[in-house]
Amino acid sequence: MGRPDPVGGPGSHDLPYRSEPLAVLLDVFARWSSGGFIEALTRSTGHDLDPTSVVALTHVARHGPLRPSALAEHLFVGASNVSKISGRLTALGLVEKVPDPDDARATLLRLTDDGHAVTDALVRAGDDMMSALLEGWAPADRETFTRLLRRFETAVVDHADRLATP
Repeated sequence: MGRPDPVGGPGSHDLPYRSEPLAVLLDVFARWSSGGFIEALTRSTGHDLDPTSVVALTHVARHGPLRPSALAEHLFVGASNVSKISGRLTALGLVEKVPDPDDARATLLRLTDDGHAVTDALVRAGDDMMSALLEGWAPADRETFTRLLRRFETAVVDHADRLATP
């Protein structure tokens, strides 16, 4: 007997969504965004970071140096929380605080060489995971999946923009 699955197995949607794609996406999002999943993927790279630090580190890697307030906004946390997160990452030597060239009173969080090495390892782990998940898929199916996922991403971004516009 397998261990209990807190997210639910394939097709186990506890809420009565009329949209099967929505229910499936919510299952995937719940699993991939769970602390346990992020920690396990991170450990597979030989690193030991808490999930919030991983999300913060990858956000800085994707967007380049940014002010702590911008990171707090992305993480939906307050200034004191982002201060703790950036403090952990700084103590680990993964980010550094540098002066903001646009405002001498402000600082930016920037990846260090070690921070780049960790994010590179996370990217490789993500690529390896996707290769394993799509193993056995025909090349045409992989291409179709990618094309439809990009199309869906565009629709999501457009919809989010419409929702944000008063």
